[in-house]
Amino acid sequence: MTEPLFIGIDVAKDTFHVASCPAAVNISLPNNSTGTQQLIKTLKAYTISLIVLEATGGYERPIVADLLEADFKVVVASPRQVRDFARGIGEFAKTDPIDAAVLARFAQVVQPKPKPPSSPETGELADLVRRRKQLIDLRVQETNRSQLALHPKIRKSVRKMIKTLDYQIAELDRIIEEHIKSDDEFRKKDEILRSTPGIGPGTSAILLSQLPELGQLNRQEIAALVGVAPYDFKSGRFAGKSRIWGGRKDIRCALYMAALCATRFNSVIHRFAVRLAEKGKVFKIVITACMRKLLTILNTMIRNQTLWRPENT
Repeated sequence: MTEPLFIGIDVAKDTFHVASCPAAVNISLPNNSTGTQQLIKTLKAYTISLIVLEATGGYERPIVADLLEADFKVVVASPRQVRDFARGIGEFAKTDPIDAAVLARFAQVVQPKPKPPSSPETGELADLVRRRKQLIDLRVQETNRSQLALHPKIRKSVRKMIKTLDYQIAELDRIIEEHIKSDDEFRKKDEILRSTPGIGPGTSAILLSQLPELGQLNRQEIAALVGVAPYDFKSGRFAGKSRIWGGRKDIRCALYMAALCATRFNSVIHRFAVRLAEKGKVFKIVITACMRKLLTILNTMIRNQTLWRPENT
């Protein structure tokens, strides 16, 4: 088989289904190391242009890591984008084989940009940051429950759980900091990011682990990747408001809090926010623009390997 193949992989908890476009591969394998090695062995018999999987809450991560290690070009696509594509080609049914075939067709037609290979250190940092977010979410839930609990023993139980979560979060913060300091590249980037008013250790860790493209793309590309680039909505005489869409949610949430802090303590972002507010822009537009500007500044700083200097911004 000499014609390059585009591969779609639909991943579930216990199995994953593989299809190709043009049709040459159509198999189902167990979602474990044995199944992944069988997949790699099968794919190496062909010329593979691109492999596309959907983000499925983490079940796809081991497969993606093994495929990248085997030097395949891999994209983890947004489920919403893939589903819109399926509707666009008239495919409304949803089964594992159909979803794999849609992903293969999506790879062939759209040809999204492949995921850059990540180092084991980046993967470990991403796991630590992901776990920290899970614990913070649990703490928020327990804090909300503490306000509603009426029975004294329930309140005591909730307070005890919050104390345990606080301890585990603090311990993870220590582990994350040690992990960053143990790697020269992480340590340098962390120093650059945290020199910027508004960027703390938590935001820096999220950017390091989930945005390895920072410093490698131009300002339009990095803004679109994160999901803070405005898209126009115009047709004929209709001119709707520009809106942001898609991107990486966790990074966008972290940037929101960082930009909110920067509007108070970062002179450049503060002046920018005031100027927009004086023009009558609503808060939602102001804070989104501040997120985009802050991201652009960080992108430039990482690319040029320079610390924060407001006079150059």
